[in-house]
Amino acid sequence: MLAAIQDGGQSPQNKLPLNNFQIDDIEMQNIQPQQVVPMNQTEQALEPKEQKQQSQNEAPKKKEKSHLPLTALFRFASRQDWTMMIIGSIAALLNGLSYPSFSLIFGQMIDSFGPTSTGDDLVKAAGTQCIYFAIIGVVSFLLSWIQLGCWMITGERQSIQFRKHYFKAIINQEIGWFDQVNPNELSSKIASECTHIQEAIGEKVATYLMSISTAIGGFAVGYTRGWQMALVSTAALPVIILGAACYTLVMQKSQKAISGSYETAGGLAEQSLNAIKTIKSLTGEEFELSVYTRSLSDAFKIACRYGGLAGAGMGLMLLTMFCDYALSFWYGSQLISEGVYNQIYDRNYTQGDVYVIFFSVLIGGFSFAQIGPCLSSFEVGKEAAEKIFKIMDRAPLIQMPNDPKIIPNIQGDIIFDQVEFRYPAKKDIPVHRKLSLRIQPNKKTALVGESGCGKSTVMQLLLRFYDPEQGKVTIDGYDVKSLDFRWLRNNVGYVGQEPVLFATTIRENLKFGKESATEEEMIQALKQANAWEFVSQLENQLDTFVGNAGSQISGGQKQRICIARAILKNPQILLLDEATSALDRKNEAMIQKTLDEISKGRTTIVIAHRLTTIKNADEILVIDHGKLVEQGNYEQLIEARGKFEALAKNQIQKEQKDDEERKQKEELQKEDQIEQQERLKQSTQQRSSSVFQNAISKEELAAQEEKEKQAYFKQLEKNMWTRLFTMNKPERPQFIYGIFYTALSGACFPLCGLILGEFISVLSNPHASDFDSKRSMLAIYFIIIGVIGFFLNVLKFYYFTRVGEGLTLRVRQELLRKMLKMPGAWFDKNENNPGTLSARLASDAHLINNLTSNVVQVQVFNFATFLTGFVVAFVYSWRVALVAIAVCPFVVVSGTIRAKKVQGFSEGSDKAYKDSGIIIMEAVTNIRTVASFANEKKLSQFLDETLVEPYSIAFRKGHISGVLLGFSQIGTFAVYAIIFICSAVFVRDYGVTPREMFVSIFAVLNAATSAGNNNHFMGDVGAAKAACKEIFRIIDSKDEVQLQQQRRAELNIDNKPLVINKIKGDIEFRNVSFKYPTRDATVFRHLSFKVQAGQKVAFVGPSGSGKSSVLQLLLRFYDNYEGQILVDGEDIRNYDIKEFRKNFGVVSQEPTLFQGTIAENIKYNTPDVGFKEIREAAQKANALSFIEQKEDGVEDGFQKQVGLKGSQISGGQKQRIAIARAVIKNPNIMLLDEATSALDHENEKIVQEALNQVMKGKTSLVIAHRLSTIVDSDQIFVIEGGKLVEQGTFEELMSKKQFFYRLNNS
Repeated sequence: MLAAIQDGGQSPQNKLPLNNFQIDDIEMQNIQPQQVVPMNQTEQALEPKEQKQQSQNEAPKKKEKSHLPLTALFRFASRQDWTMMIIGSIAALLNGLSYPSFSLIFGQMIDSFGPTSTGDDLVKAAGTQCIYFAIIGVVSFLLSWIQLGCWMITGERQSIQFRKHYFKAIINQEIGWFDQVNPNELSSKIASECTHIQEAIGEKVATYLMSISTAIGGFAVGYTRGWQMALVSTAALPVIILGAACYTLVMQKSQKAISGSYETAGGLAEQSLNAIKTIKSLTGEEFELSVYTRSLSDAFKIACRYGGLAGAGMGLMLLTMFCDYALSFWYGSQLISEGVYNQIYDRNYTQGDVYVIFFSVLIGGFSFAQIGPCLSSFEVGKEAAEKIFKIMDRAPLIQMPNDPKIIPNIQGDIIFDQVEFRYPAKKDIPVHRKLSLRIQPNKKTALVGESGCGKSTVMQLLLRFYDPEQGKVTIDGYDVKSLDFRWLRNNVGYVGQEPVLFATTIRENLKFGKESATEEEMIQALKQANAWEFVSQLENQLDTFVGNAGSQISGGQKQRICIARAILKNPQILLLDEATSALDRKNEAMIQKTLDEISKGRTTIVIAHRLTTIKNADEILVIDHGKLVEQGNYEQLIEARGKFEALAKNQIQKEQKDDEERKQKEELQKEDQIEQQERLKQSTQQRSSSVFQNAISKEELAAQEEKEKQAYFKQLEKNMWTRLFTMNKPERPQFIYGIFYTALSGACFPLCGLILGEFISVLSNPHASDFDSKRSMLAIYFIIIGVIGFFLNVLKFYYFTRVGEGLTLRVRQELLRKMLKMPGAWFDKNENNPGTLSARLASDAHLINNLTSNVVQVQVFNFATFLTGFVVAFVYSWRVALVAIAVCPFVVVSGTIRAKKVQGFSEGSDKAYKDSGIIIMEAVTNIRTVASFANEKKLSQFLDETLVEPYSIAFRKGHISGVLLGFSQIGTFAVYAIIFICSAVFVRDYGVTPREMFVSIFAVLNAATSAGNNNHFMGDVGAAKAACKEIFRIIDSKDEVQLQQQRRAELNIDNKPLVINKIKGDIEFRNVSFKYPTRDATVFRHLSFKVQAGQKVAFVGPSGSGKSSVLQLLLRFYDNYEGQILVDGEDIRNYDIKEFRKNFGVVSQEPTLFQGTIAENIKYNTPDVGFKEIREAAQKANALSFIEQKEDGVEDGFQKQVGLKGSQISGGQKQRIAIARAVIKNPNIMLLDEATSALDHENEKIVQEALNQVMKGKTSLVIAHRLSTIVDSDQIFVIEGGKLVEQGTFEELMSKKQFFYRLNNS
């Protein structure tokens, strides 16, 4: 009987997200946190910045409830969904009457064991009641299956529809909307809000309807059985509900308080893992770890505080329940003692009446309590739906016109007429100031100007990513606003300066340009973009996975695929925004020739800082501060001696000289090209053979790795608990206290069963002389148990919260610490992408919490509960106790399943949506690429495909959950039937008294029911163990420091101390051969060269030749090379890695900035510098002018936020901040990988001069495609095919007229 009560009477305990940790008296790692700027909270992610700013100036307002009706959540319900909802609702309402019916039978059973009943009467009555139990159990089984199956399946179906429509609504918003939100948070918001809706319209509705039916049925049974006692029992219910409400309120407040810090920490971790190579080059691992730990400290303090409060809430709920026991049974005994007449049954009150009325009312009351969490889920679902509907119903500012037009035979006559524009996210900074210009149709027009002058904005307005504030943009006389913008974008090809590829195959990336493209068309486009040469050599060719953001291929290769994608589109208007900036001179010239060819007959707009790419432009438009200041062809602008001439001044003579030399050596080039083709052919044949051999070894290696992994997991199973408890060692005192108080609390419910059994005995003999004293004392015992239970719950919750929090922190600390120290090859693996690793930090670390806090607590509680129950039962009747013990497993399982029903069977199903989350993340973070290709529909199709499996899982889960709930229902009825029929036989044949029988039954079943409900609080132990294995597998993996120690031990030099000396800068590669661990192609073949300290050396060669790999090996991102790399005569493997990297200043071709201010990005992980040094570094990098520039009286200065990945500043500005970040470190060796590629010529010259000053007296390794940056190099190394084919000074190499000469004159 108590199963029906405790099912609703307990709520999951210790369910605080024990994720976050930092407090003074907890043992911490030795970390010195530095000040950071907090990221936006998820709740604010979709809030416009203007609104945020306004809200900060207003007093905080109380959060209003959603005004949406619940039926609004069924917006996407189909006819099939409505059918399932109706059938499920009817089943839930009927199933809700099972427990009130059960209480009636239970009362009849108690009355049948009266003092006047004979043994045969007892057995006959018990047999009749058992038949009733069986009938109700079977019916309840079927109804449970139907109600849960229908509602879980339809809830998941509709949730999937919400995801589809929500995603579609988001990607159809205008680009300006994305400028004002954090794209990194959109994926998690879609997931969480759709999950909230699923919980609101899924099984919670079935639970809600069943609870209402049970509540009405329970009160109906109670009041029809005896209204006087029913009134007294009902009067105590508000107090019980108040206790439950307090617990629920505390849990909700704690969840809300912790979630903000948790999401912030997750964002920081993902930002770190996304920029892992930048962090390693800046030796920022400990800095990032300290920032991550710091962000969790508030949540830890909140969790610990709420841990005790949650225990108080649970204790108060139990205290009020036991007090209700005391009052109701005392009053019931009073009715029996005074012989009060029960008018309904035309007799006096009996003990059966007391139990039926009390338990029926209690069932009704606790069923109402179960309605509370359901209503809370409904409210959360409605709030989520409001946010979703707000986006779905939001009309994008960029609207399709009422009568969208398309331009027949579009030519591309583009006019900007008095255009004024500011970006929505930066309203204070004007970009275009009455800009007027014309772009001639079918001609090539170049836009030139300094970084941030508004060149790229011209393209974005043309693509109608934004609408101008004033003025208009027309194409062939049509206002862009009047055109079908999807048609427009399909007829405009766009290649940006930062190439964007999605984490899929080359084939699928190309299809974004043309969905119906054949393989032949793709290959032809790749050939035109000079990309087929390297694609054809890949193991899977077009089906090669390019990695997260194209990380598995070089920057130049990415750009060439993007160009091929644009070529496939065959557009009438072609937009090239620094389209060749990531290419070497040779490939740039070849692709430029291709672009020139495909530009014929098309309107082409080019943005470029390299004047060689625009020299043949039909017209050049010079923009300065948002205005057109000059226009004309190349020669006209040079002769005008204006702005353009100043930009081009230093390149004119060099280009003319190159042209003359190119003409003179055309025949020589043809001969050399033939020789190169022969070498390439031989190289390809050798590589093909090598790849085949490697494929075999890779399969063997994969099998060996899997075997080792399984062996590791098997060994881990043996010592997993020991390791967890070792990590929890600082909380050992709290752990012991928690076990002690948990064991005591476990005895409460079996003792309660003892009192209930004694009450039956007392009530059966109201005329006894000690009746009054016994009933009063038993009532007092209820109160005593309640008071003790209250304090025990407070203490056990508090101590186990501390235990769980301590473990969670250490796991997260060690996990992120290990991740940040892993070698570069580890991050190249698909399973170690930033999203997956961030999920491990967030979810897996929390799951481990269950193993040492919840699991231990539950097991201790259950042990104490069963021990107490069995002792009591055996003392009173060992026969009944044995029967009760035999059926205990069914009670435990049933209780576990019913407790699961309270929380929800569908919880945790969001794991099935992992693939859809990846698609959403890529789409929203690369929205400009998505919009430029009008690919929203294709991405929606991708999302639909990933949602097929989650639905299949939900369908199976719905039926399985329904069967399990049905089993718990029929199991409960069967258990009571077996016990009562056996007990009747024992009373008849073995002289067992009703008192002994009922005490034994209640003691054991109370213990079993309590343990069953409590088992659910352990959470998913299987998932927790799996998470534990994966986390320990990462923690136990060898990081780059451990790999270094292992190698030194193998060479018997581990006793020699690591070198930590300051580096002078002598560098030597000796016969270095290398290939990336995740790729088959060899990068280097016996590469050898020397760099003397203080020299400036340049590396040149075709894209993908291995230039950047030289820097990555030097920075020790990879150690799996053959040969030796020496610095100052010492093998770099003998240096302390962290101290070694401190000697380098690195600026890459795609700079990574972190969310925060400009000053924080420049100062990053350099704590001993002040504002003066920061400003000087910015000045040296030519960044001071734009940082301190005033726009309409507004000055952001160094405190200006750079935005996510530097999105709030231009590409050139990002590059200069990255240069300043390198300068401030004052390194001995500078590594510049296309450090000035994003700058216009004027700024390039100034920054290059600044870099030259910085590089004086330092060893500098430069990778560049622009000759101007390497002319003054002491040595130039030419790399082709992984080999050093030529070296010398610029003049020497040009005079040889071989590799280097061809590279720059092809």
